Amino acid sequence: MEDTIPDEVWKDSFDKLLDIQPKLRNLNIIKHSVRASLNIDSSVENSKTGTELNSSFQNKESDSLESYFPMCCISTPYYCGKKKFPCEMSPITGIKLDGLECNKRIPKNTFYKKKVYFEDSLKENKNLSHNCEDHKKLLLKPGKWRKSLNTWRRTHNVFKENGCVSSNGSCVTTISRPIQPFCQRKSVLKKTLLGNINFKKEILEQCQQSKPTPFDLEYATSNMLNTKKIGEGAYGEVFRYTLHNGNYSNFKTEDVVLKIIPIEGSIEINGEMQKTFEQILSEIIISKKMHSLRHGKNNITNGFANLNKVKLVRGKYPQHLIMVWKLYDDEKKSENDHPQIFRDDQLFLVLEMKYAGIDLSNYIFTNAEQSYNALLQVIITLAIGEKVYEFEHRDLHWGNILIEKTDKKQILYKFNGQKLTVSSKGVIVTIIDYTLSRVTIDECCHFNDLSTDDELFSATGDYQYDIYRMMRKELGNNWSTFTPKTNVLWISYLILKLQGKVKYESEHTRTHKIYLRKLKDLHNIIFSFKSAADCLRSLFNLSQ
Repeated sequence: MEDTIPDEVWKDSFDKLLDIQPKLRNLNIIKHSVRASLNIDSSVENSKTGTELNSSFQNKESDSLESYFPMCCISTPYYCGKKKFPCEMSPITGIKLDGLECNKRIPKNTFYKKKVYFEDSLKENKNLSHNCEDHKKLLLKPGKWRKSLNTWRRTHNVFKENGCVSSNGSCVTTISRPIQPFCQRKSVLKKTLLGNINFKKEILEQCQQSKPTPFDLEYATSNMLNTKKIGEGAYGEVFRYTLHNGNYSNFKTEDVVLKIIPIEGSIEINGEMQKTFEQILSEIIISKKMHSLRHGKNNITNGFANLNKVKLVRGKYPQHLIMVWKLYDDEKKSENDHPQIFRDDQLFLVLEMKYAGIDLSNYIFTNAEQSYNALLQVIITLAIGEKVYEFEHRDLHWGNILIEKTDKKQILYKFNGQKLTVSSKGVIVTIIDYTLSRVTIDECCHFNDLSTDDELFSATGDYQYDIYRMMRKELGNNWSTFTPKTNVLWISYLILKLQGKVKYESEHTRTHKIYLRKLKDLHNIIFSFKSAADCLRSLFNLSQ
């Protein structure tokens, strides 16, 4: 017969629990300025310090708490003298903290390391003695690292004290040099000198304009149906709307995506200075050239963003865009600055693209056969980009690959004059965001120089951040060189995501298991290839 616990013991334990609960709730203080997207160990950053808690709990109470809650799930750990209250879950994301396991008693001397700060970059400060652990890595979420890092910097009110940063009483190490821009877009001519270029005039020519047009007239409410904000980044905002042809007798619509980037202004936006005409020009050129591969001769792919047009506009944000921005903020809590901060003379570059679906991280595939064919589309598109423009994406995380359903049975390509056909299996893939991309166009190399961006290369939290370090090693930290092996590195990243991170509807079918095996086999040999083109030739048995 099983042992039973007397009712009086249960009642006594329950009474003590009721007495303790209010004290626990008082400890669980979450700063409203910290959001889930900043870092998964946010509970550490929101915890009270030992000094505050010494007045709240005596050692006797701490012993009592630990005895009653050996596996306590309080959201924020605290430090009371030498006593530490164990916790397992982050209050913001519900993700287990590193080093802790559920359903097991926490060792007495467990120390919960914070993993969100930078190492001190000054050599003379590296050996200083601090009352805190050395934190050599920055923990970021997968995906848009620039926005996460900028947001972290803006929402943590930290200040330096003798080589150490103090934040709400806790001592941590951080960067000791001034914050620099993440990276700078550069253009280098291979054979001739750049010369004196009027970059504003050049951009206006790319936009087929003589001067900037008024923002509110160019994107008036009457021309935009079903407008909604669908994303954001360090560069600006992304909206989606339905465009109609204005002829109601022959009514046609298509979904359009606007990528709106403030430029040439003195106001810092989302933690970064606005891009200049010179910096934004190369992004326009890259976007247009990659789009042009839809109409190539010997090399054809529809796998790059379908760019409708580029516009240069001036003025404040239109009110209807501000309204949908607020709706997005209410629902998802925007981490970008409110667009009302812009003045009447603010310039914006607007990239208009055809809507191409949702990103890979949110797409639900039928099975691994479908995702494998999506990967083939990515490989072919990268290979064609390499062949024509010496293209390296350099930031091909799963947020920069869009998936859309299609009725087409097959997708046609041409690589080096050879026709290729891939079964769509119901999806079509588009590669977006060339912010970090490297290309060679008309003997001019366009690239982003990441050689001094130490923070990015100290980040952890996903295989994505290992890829940045692997790229730096492959390039020898010379970001102007054409080294298509970087595309292979990102293909390896995508294979791992397709194997274990994306969502599938049918995971127990024979077909699904067969193609999971194909993905695994491909990953086993992927690093033997020197480029996406090399990988493509092997998969399709093509000649050199």
